[in-house]
Amino acid sequence: MHLLIIDAMNLIRRMYAAMPDHDNKEEACLNRCINTIADNAKRLDATHCAIIFERKEPTWRHAIWPDYKLGRCPMPEALEKYLDQFKRGLETAGFYCFELQNWEADDVIASLAEKAAYNGLVSTIISTDKGFFQLVNSRIQVLNHFDRQLFNEEEVRARYSIEATQIVDLLALTGDTTNYLPGIKGIGIKTATDLLTQHKDLDSILIQLPNLKLKPKLKEALETQWRSALLTRKLARLVIDLPLGINLNDMRL
Repeated sequence: MHLLIIDAMNLIRRMYAAMPDHDNKEEACLNRCINTIADNAKRLDATHCAIIFERKEPTWRHAIWPDYKLGRCPMPEALEKYLDQFKRGLETAGFYCFELQNWEADDVIASLAEKAAYNGLVSTIISTDKGFFQLVNSRIQVLNHFDRQLFNEEEVRARYSIEATQIVDLLALTGDTTNYLPGIKGIGIKTATDLLTQHKDLDSILIQLPNLKLKPKLKEALETQWRSALLTRKLARLVIDLPLGINLNDMRL
């Protein structure tokens, strides 16, 4: 069995932004999303599908980092008003829609994918969010629909030169501008991947820091900003054990 998991707002907002403005833009976007989901389900031979939405409300990440997602462009008002119709339209088309109060879609998606993997299903997450790469394993993959690129363990390794299990520590070091996560200033992808290749994980880097032979500026950054890295790791790590109460039969195509 193959479960297709849709990061709803990621798909909808990017589809909407790519379309020209006209009177029926919201309805046209809905139809395009339905076709996109149906086409991917057919191409991947999916047996089940879940479209995960989220509510416009603070979550646990905002509680510990008030600047979370600061500066992100607000959703167009016309699209926001149309979201309930989006859900009804997707459900009418035969797709299961779900959201969980007080939780981001990312955590719901992560929990659903992990539970599916535990029960023997393969899951494909459709999203452009690189944060999902931390979930990638033999049963979970991520599809960027817009680039037509499928990320399995090999593809994640090819892009970042590290394992999917190290992605959270990569984000902890570099930060994440999309979600306004701080990381450590001055550390980019190359430096972070070099550190993780040599020392495996953030904990090992910090424990061994006094004895590591690093460039002075890099060592100073780690010594003075390690708390920021730990905070970013906590924020970037997806929750994988939410009690969802979702019935597999509800998601069947």
